[in-house]
Amino acid sequence: MGTRVERGAAVSREYQKPQCYTRRPVSRAAGRDKGPLPLLAALERGALVVAVNWPVVLVDLAVELLYELALAVPIIGGAVMGAALMGADLGDMLRAGLPSTADVVIGALASAPEALVSFLAAVAVVAFGGEALMAIVKAGTLHVIVAAEHRLADGHGWRGGSEPLSDAWVWSLQRVRDGIARFGRRMLALALALAVADFIVGVAYLAALGASAGLAADATWAAAWPLAVVAATSVGVVRVAAIKLAYDLLRVVILTDDCGLGDARRRLARFVMADARQVIGIFSVLGCVTVVATMLLVLAAAGLAVIAWMPFASVVVVPLQLAAWIVRGLIFEYFALSAVSAYQTQYRRFSTAEGTISIERSPQLVLVDDDGAVDRRDGEERHPRAVGGDGNRLE
Repeated sequence: MGTRVERGAAVSREYQKPQCYTRRPVSRAAGRDKGPLPLLAALERGALVVAVNWPVVLVDLAVELLYELALAVPIIGGAVMGAALMGADLGDMLRAGLPSTADVVIGALASAPEALVSFLAAVAVVAFGGEALMAIVKAGTLHVIVAAEHRLADGHGWRGGSEPLSDAWVWSLQRVRDGIARFGRRMLALALALAVADFIVGVAYLAALGASAGLAADATWAAAWPLAVVAATSVGVVRVAAIKLAYDLLRVVILTDDCGLGDARRRLARFVMADARQVIGIFSVLGCVTVVATMLLVLAAAGLAVIAWMPFASVVVVPLQLAAWIVRGLIFEYFALSAVSAYQTQYRRFSTAEGTISIERSPQLVLVDDDGAVDRRDGEERHPRAVGGDGNRLE
């Protein structure tokens, strides 16, 4: 055994590559993880993984709230400038919420191009910085989810029966930091690509609206102008949803296979072509659940607005609105993470069947065959076993 370990440690440096993938996984669950799970089973598994590691929901919500607070600063500053130019009441401008306030500010600053450019530049800088921060932090929380799902795949904890879920608990701040350090740069590049895609969709939408505005000037086509606006808006919404779905799936592929953005795009294309029905099913089910939850929260907010008009009841309305805001954020973050976890479950099974599960890089980790010899065939091996520096198998 000592000779094998010494030979393995000696060849590991020349055999090891920056991103080494094998044709066959080393997981003990490889044999039973081939093929996608049924839709409801994947959703249940994703929801349970997130529920067990519940701190990831709090971390993602905290970074989302920080992003919204940071984005409010330039919008409030623009509202102050707009109120000064228009002579309007600042409270009325802010009461409608950040998106409506931004629209009012853009309209108010249209007569002052320099102020409008400064406002848009400030919002763009804060928005991109916030997106970058969220992408980096969420790389750490998604790293926790991937580790928990892999732990269940290795035969620990819940497998659809009555086994305890305690083994799926892998949360730790150190694991989050490890995920940020390992995947942060790749997530930052992915966030930049997302920002570029969103910018292109926004420019295309504005161009479509500008082109359709000519219909309103022509009496013959004036009646078709609202239909053109609805069509352009619908196409824009579909494109944004597709971009967001591709972004989530690319995050899953990068963290599951520990690969670069270029490799992730190619693997995602193969995954979507092979399991498009599963991906669309998860997206549709959780999308419908989110819409229903939004409607219920809107009804709850309307109920609070009615209570606010009652005598002496306005004192408790603000705390109730704050609690409803936090509950809304927790619910939506939980749904989003459950969807990502369900995608990850299906992609890991696809990647296992395809044979592209990554092996973590380690200076003491080599692949040996049953005779103790290293197979050098560029990532392909004969019946591989992972052997560590202490000579024990890493199964």
